[in-house]
Amino acid sequence: MTQSNTPAGLRKRPQQARSRARVEAIFSAATDILAKDGVEGLTMRRLAAAAGVPSGTLYQFFEDKPAVLAAVARHHMDAFAAAMDDLINRAGRAPWPELIDTLFDNYVQLYRDNPGYLAIRAGRRLTPELLRVDDTNNDLVADGIRRILIAQHALPDTPDVAVAARAGVHAADAVLQLAFRAAPDGDPALLTQAKRVVNAYLRDYMRDHLAGDGAVPG
Repeated sequence: MTQSNTPAGLRKRPQQARSRARVEAIFSAATDILAKDGVEGLTMRRLAAAAGVPSGTLYQFFEDKPAVLAAVARHHMDAFAAAMDDLINRAGRAPWPELIDTLFDNYVQLYRDNPGYLAIRAGRRLTPELLRVDDTNNDLVADGIRRILIAQHALPDTPDVAVAARAGVHAADAVLQLAFRAAPDGDPALLTQAKRVVNAYLRDYMRDHLAGDGAVPG
């Protein structure tokens, strides 16, 4: 049974150096296949051969293809989450729209640097498992935005704020996906509009919820 501290998609956490190296090789091979041929090009047999591991070893760590995809996505998102934490911790009193733009730019760079991860996001409608991975990733970004708004005292820490951040991110993500379908590095005009969607949504939310206090959104 998967332990609570085991990364998403992995049946068990690799403990020994050899096991960790094998899992990293699997991640690397999966990312290369995804970048070249997309989600449909990834099979467990092809992945085992590309990673240079026996099929039994692959199944020792991953139950199936959706588990591999979830783990690869989580692998990239963990790195993004660390960068997001650093951004929020260093935020000081910078205006919240500036911080959210920086967060968005960092996320776009994650796409550009990791085409295999982008392939997972692009294939999100192929299976229910990929859709769940997609929702989890968007929710991580939304939580970062929620934390920025609270840290900058733009909004109080309430369930409604979490819902607003989630709605704004999921709406902007539709434009973000369109931008990367239009151009390999993301169409600049559409990326600008994706930023505009999330910022405009949050400003409108603030205007509705802070009007009674006479406050003006930052």
